[in-house]
Amino acid sequence: MSTYVETWKSIASTLGRSERWCRYMAQRDADPLPIFKVGGIVRMNLPDLDEWLGRQRTRSLARPVAEALGSAPLKLIA
Repeated sequence: MSTYVETWKSIASTLGRSERWCRYMAQRDADPLPIFKVGGIVRMNLPDLDEWLGRQRTRSLARPVAEALGSAPLKLIA
């Protein structure tokens, strides 16, 4: 069994997301999706993906609720 995934289509399928989302996440400045190119082929190592997903989970769980919702207070609508 190989420890890497090739092509944007396979990477998107592995993550359960669109190819466009994967390309966007690979190009962002802060903690991009861990992909690399070999020749003209895009690859992603599965152990690197596991580490990246762990960092994403930790970061999203550590964010306070107020920060996630913005600075505006919530209004109850009856």
